[in-house]
Amino acid sequence: MLKKYGKSLGDIFDIKKTFIESNNELLKDNIKLAKIAKKQPKRSECKNCSNELSREVLFTKQGIDYHLCETCNHLNSIYDDTNEFAKAVYVEEVTSYSKTYSAEDRRKWLSRVDKIYTPKAKFLGDFLLNTNKITINSVMDIGAGSGYFVKALLNEKFINVHGYEVSTTQVNFANKMLGQDLVEQIEMDSLVDIIANSEAEILTMIGVLEHLTNPREILKAISMNKNIKFYYISLPLFSYSVFWEILNENIFNRHLYGGHTHLYTKESINYFCKEFDFTSLAEWQFGVDAMDLYRFSLIQMKSKNVSKKMIDLFSEKFVDVIDDIQLTFDKSEFSSEIHLILKNN
Repeated sequence: MLKKYGKSLGDIFDIKKTFIESNNELLKDNIKLAKIAKKQPKRSECKNCSNELSREVLFTKQGIDYHLCETCNHLNSIYDDTNEFAKAVYVEEVTSYSKTYSAEDRRKWLSRVDKIYTPKAKFLGDFLLNTNKITINSVMDIGAGSGYFVKALLNEKFINVHGYEVSTTQVNFANKMLGQDLVEQIEMDSLVDIIANSEAEILTMIGVLEHLTNPREILKAISMNKNIKFYYISLPLFSYSVFWEILNENIFNRHLYGGHTHLYTKESINYFCKEFDFTSLAEWQFGVDAMDLYRFSLIQMKSKNVSKKMIDLFSEKFVDVIDDIQLTFDKSEFSSEIHLILKNN
């Protein structure tokens, strides 16, 4: 199996600076989503394996308790992500964060494609098309959002790429940016049937599975459809960023917040791969834990009226080593994101 670690944070530094500049507004989103989450029924079963959750509270953040599953080591919040919750977050788009991307112009859209999504598409293309010389005739991108990954896949010579997205706003924006209707609006409760009947050879989900109310049904549908030969997925992980957020819950929490009600671990990924008969062919682990640490430190210093000269000195010194710090986190396999190319056996 191919293992790869690290990715320069310089490519996304300007994009992530928005989290510093818009901290107060984004923090309001955190609080709004937490309030919605706390109105949902309590979760009794692990989101990953469906076994009974441990009653032991690992930690509490923004009024929400979190538990580690004793069976698969998956991190779960105590509140379930119901259809009502999912529609509020992804369809009704109640937060400013969810509306940000549809406000971009084409230059910013293309920049995001280039800096964030092209490296992901290249990882997939290099492994399947170039290294292993596998012919791929169709790709299905679930949770296509504003069409970034669809565009990146097309740029990497994948053909017959089609996206599916629940947000009408993002579908319209995606097709406008793409210049053709490649992203289709779907209802959330139709996804299992769409996957089950798909003829695509690759199914991709970039930051999607963790947002779905029924991930086990989705994984089962993928595993049962033998037209789907490969499953490319990115997942958020229980990582160092969670610790930074526990210590800074009065600052915008990017990683474990209302929309992310659970996080994967190495063990919980291995669990679902074994259960649904996926084989991991390639893994690329890279996170933004060091960026989160930088952001929290900067905002905390500003709130304590630390001099601009001192803040600038910290920023200069930390940015010089930020990639080295993140690579160390990534190689420890306890950083915030992983990409997996899975074979559907």
